[in-house]
Amino acid sequence: MNKRIVALLFTAMMLGSVAICHAQERDWHGGIRSRINVEYERIERGIERGSLTRPEAHRLRQELDHILNKIDRMKRDGYLDPREREIINRDLDRLDRDITIEKRNMNRRYY
Repeated sequence: MNKRIVALLFTAMMLGSVAICHAQERDWHGGIRSRINVEYERIERGIERGSLTRPEAHRLRQELDHILNKIDRMKRDGYLDPREREIINRDLDRLDRDITIEKRNMNRRYY
């Protein structure tokens, strides 16, 4: 009897975790939104530390705003399909590279 209960609980836990993973995969909030927040924080830290100048930060914020506007346009039908998520992830990869390049160049904001 105890083995059946343990097996039943184990099966329920496995099915629950698969359902949660599937829901996060289909939901843009899990991956894309967290990436947007990370990129925004990277820009803000770059400004605070002086590794980004104001014009660089402004351009990077514009690029991030462009991505957010693109997401709004793509979500007009209510969700992002896999192709649209791939496009957004590619744009976020490009933004990530741009932030890294701008932070590592020799342009510094001095106080």
